[in-house]
Amino acid sequence: MKLVMDLPIKIAIGSGAGLLFGILFGWAIFPALLHHKISSQVALKKGGEIREMIVKFPFSFDFKIYMFNITNPMDVQKGDTPVLDEVGPFFYDEWKEKVNVVDDDTDDTMTFNAQNTFYFNQEKSGKLTGDELITIPHPFIVGPAIAAKREKPAMLSLLNKAIASIYHAESIFLTARVRDILFDGIMIYCNVTDFAGKGFCSVMRNDVKDLVHVTDNVFSFSFFGPKNGTFDPRPTKMQRGIKNAKDVGRVLEFDGKPNISVWGKKDCDEFRGTDGTIFPPFLKEEDGLLSFSSDICRSLPANYVKDVVYKGIPARYYTATLGDMSKNKNEKCFCPTPDTCLKKGSMDLTKCLGAPLVITLPHFYDADESFLGPVRGLHPNVKDHGIYIYFEPMSGTPMEARKRLQFNIPLEKIDKIALMKELPEALVPIFWIEEGVALNDTFINQLKSQLVRTIKIVTIMKWVIILLSIVGIGVAGFLQFKKNTGFAVTPTYGGNNELKKTNNIISTISNADNRTSY
Repeated sequence: MKLVMDLPIKIAIGSGAGLLFGILFGWAIFPALLHHKISSQVALKKGGEIREMIVKFPFSFDFKIYMFNITNPMDVQKGDTPVLDEVGPFFYDEWKEKVNVVDDDTDDTMTFNAQNTFYFNQEKSGKLTGDELITIPHPFIVGPAIAAKREKPAMLSLLNKAIASIYHAESIFLTARVRDILFDGIMIYCNVTDFAGKGFCSVMRNDVKDLVHVTDNVFSFSFFGPKNGTFDPRPTKMQRGIKNAKDVGRVLEFDGKPNISVWGKKDCDEFRGTDGTIFPPFLKEEDGLLSFSSDICRSLPANYVKDVVYKGIPARYYTATLGDMSKNKNEKCFCPTPDTCLKKGSMDLTKCLGAPLVITLPHFYDADESFLGPVRGLHPNVKDHGIYIYFEPMSGTPMEARKRLQFNIPLEKIDKIALMKELPEALVPIFWIEEGVALNDTFINQLKSQLVRTIKIVTIMKWVIILLSIVGIGVAGFLQFKKNTGFAVTPTYGGNNELKKTNNIISTISNADNRTSY
């Protein structure tokens, strides 16, 4: 027997199959294929495109430095309020590279040394050349004095003699060229013969990191010079994400240790997040963006704020702050001591760098208002001084990011240091930096074509299939309804012969009536 289906049933079955396919393809098959494709692409496997890019970035990062010039140093020396004049930005092209890369297939990791190289960009710096003279607190006068006051107050008298012997200074301030302070170096001449001076120089020679030894008795210091073009000797180990894409870039070790071992508590010492050059895909809003920075010895979280559209690409907007260790119990371990926590928006780096530097956001943005009172010339605002990231969560791509930090040195009155007897108490900014990147149109267009457009096309296709299937089911239902509710005319007399007889009878009666009328 041959089974014959009516047209409505055929349409209904075909439309139902289309609806099922649209649902499965749109919400199961395609997401699984896309997840697999992205996972494969972001994994840091040898020869992979992403691996090659983050090992040696094909573009430079923007690195801007803004210096603070103290315009009234001698007044400050006598206790007056520091007046600051911001000079900048001094624009540098920063090239990032990972060197000495070693893979471990067993635990799916790669170990490397980070190397950053800076080139001064005269065109973007405009009229600034780096030869400008500025005045800042001398890091190797104020820093050792503050450290001694906190940790070894009995050494202050000896330190006072050493300062006089080595620097022959009339104030605690240093006036020098910007390029020397930042990269080329400020000379410290330690060819002294007195006991205090020789002792101080011996400490610098043996204990101070990033101090360039020009000769045995001549040193040079700068904030970025020792790191320029040389790799960090402390290796970083992070996961490649081949086995699990959500682990890509996660820092496991730094300097051969499973934690930073600086702050003395797990919450602050543990590595959380990546090294900041890559982020895992498929992040949820509540995950945030976590990155570890060896420069400040901590992981810094960026928190989700809102959904945005960045150059035609759906994205998320994240911001970051330094938190509030004075109130947040999870950040108490960043306090200099359990009983001396800094106020909101600041962090003491003494344990990290071995020098009493304090970081904040530029111009004390998002920091406690009390920091602004003891200095003049700062104007904090979110646009110029906040940290933000535009982030595409599906692929884990930062499309634009600006990390901004300000480095400050505390001024304090110290009776046993002749040059510091009348100083005001203030946290004085030295400089602030902005490290940023924005993907150019080539990368943006690739992201659009390879991800956004694919998702958009598939989304349109699945809804078209679903809608057409629903319409098809509706049409099949209508046709079936019409078929079931249709009607046929049943003759009163059987067949055509009966109908003919009836017509003849009617015709005869009509003729009879006609005759009667005559």
